[in-house]
Amino acid sequence: MSSSPMSWKRLFAEGIERFRREDLDGALKSFDEAIPLADGASYALHDSRAAVYEKQNRLKDALRDAKKTIDITPTQWHGYFRSARLFAALNKSSSALRMCSLALERLSEDPKHDGRRRELTALRCQLEARTKCPIAGIPVELLLMVFDLVCRPVALSLVCRRWREIALSHPTLWHSLVLAEPPKKAIHKLQEWRRRSRGQVAALTIRKSLGGVVLKPLVGRERGHPDDLAMRDVILAELRRLDLAHVKTCHLEDVDAGLFLTALWGDICSPSLQCLETLSVSHSLLGYGESLGRIEYSIPSWANIRILRISNMKCHWMAFTVFAPGLTSFEYNITGFPVSFESIRYLLLANPTLEKLIVGSNASYTSYATDSPEPLIMTHLHHVELSSVALSPDSTQNLSLPSLQVLRLSQLPGSALVLENLVDDPGTSFAELVELTMKNCSFETPSLTLALSLAPKLEILQLTGGLDANAVAESLGSPCSTPHPVLTSEIRGLVPTELPILCPSLTVLDLSGSPSLRTGPVMRLVKERLGLAASQDSGKFRLPGQDSDQRVSCIRSLKIDGCIRIEAEMLPWFRKNVPQFSCRYLPERNGS
Repeated sequence: MSSSPMSWKRLFAEGIERFRREDLDGALKSFDEAIPLADGASYALHDSRAAVYEKQNRLKDALRDAKKTIDITPTQWHGYFRSARLFAALNKSSSALRMCSLALERLSEDPKHDGRRRELTALRCQLEARTKCPIAGIPVELLLMVFDLVCRPVALSLVCRRWREIALSHPTLWHSLVLAEPPKKAIHKLQEWRRRSRGQVAALTIRKSLGGVVLKPLVGRERGHPDDLAMRDVILAELRRLDLAHVKTCHLEDVDAGLFLTALWGDICSPSLQCLETLSVSHSLLGYGESLGRIEYSIPSWANIRILRISNMKCHWMAFTVFAPGLTSFEYNITGFPVSFESIRYLLLANPTLEKLIVGSNASYTSYATDSPEPLIMTHLHHVELSSVALSPDSTQNLSLPSLQVLRLSQLPGSALVLENLVDDPGTSFAELVELTMKNCSFETPSLTLALSLAPKLEILQLTGGLDANAVAESLGSPCSTPHPVLTSEIRGLVPTELPILCPSLTVLDLSGSPSLRTGPVMRLVKERLGLAASQDSGKFRLPGQDSDQRVSCIRSLKIDGCIRIEAEMLPWFRKNVPQFSCRYLPERNGS
């Protein structure tokens, strides 16, 4: 069949007429026949068929014809105009905005295009409002405060262009650096973080997957692989390129701590250049490397360290007191190696500012002190936690804790003496004590009762491990007797002499593991406190230094697991009157 200009033009005119009569199928048929005949001679054919597709809601077909329109006449506005509308209908806002701009550039200043120009401008405003970030108007300073709450700054840089620009241009977002395997990626990340943070990394963490490979301690005559040693030197060299004066926190896992710390800070002579405040060193297995704090390392005094955590690493305690003389928090846990409290006293003597002390082991033994220790007053120490620490009868003598708030003792062979020494010590105060926990520890009832009578703010009491807790339950359910005058002296702190009940603020009680514990004392304890809490007058008390009265607290949590003499028929009563109640006669099995 021969084609001529008149043949496709006739079909084009026929299609336009059918489109005006809203005969969309007929119009589409005419345009389909005309387009092959025209052979790209007219963009109007594709633009008109795109209009039909748009009316039929065949948006992708319409978009293909609009693109063909642009290909035939890229300098005309028609294809861009229709593409902008189609992209907007397909929720492709960025493409629609680009088409709007291109169409406006090609529309002449002829007044006949004013309507189209207004339509494009309105569409662009609508698209910009739709795509605008909800927090785009927030000042950068506030946005950075929000960004600082995110753990992974890399995720911020992937949200949008504006967020990426802000994230990459502000070094404070890259203050935390965590290095893990493989070593080559760790080096690349270190270099990238140094660039983005401008060398001002504040928190540095070495995971054991990296530390245990290229930064691990070498035991005895062990020699590392040459490639690992070379990689170690590269990592340490890159770390030294950071501004180490900005590093406030350092966490090391399976790392040769002495080598690492000396390599980074050993050459720093001025104490002002070493600003590390938190140091955490942990090993998966005991016995790696030298004892932390040995003088042989020639590590300068860490006067700025306030928080120190050590796990599965021996300490050279005498040198250790020089290593960190200004601690406020010290946590030490070790497996398979005993810890003597006599060694801990060296640390206490060197750190009078200490506020929190946690020491734990699983290899307890009895220590024998040769001399009575010198008096030691820890004015700021309010949190004490000892687990399987070797104690002698004199270990805690002359130790005064005037600010004690939390006391946790676990599996201590001399726990009775610890509590007795603290109660007898005139410089120790229980007035601010809020938690007393003794797990698998022995205690003398008189000493414990005296301690409870001196603790009006006590909220948590946990006494577990098979001892007779009946006397304790009876005391907690009886009116509080007036303490001995020596117990209420000014040295021991202000303690009220009249309370409606012992430990009126108590809300959490755990007496698990006491086979002889009976139902009666526990019921009276709960019932008495319920009555006082509901009473208008008898349940009120006022602590020294406070302007208003307080009410006796109900027991909110009661745990008596393993107490086989608790009567089963009374369990519903306990569950009704105690919000959180647990009484399991048999211990839980592992994995059950």
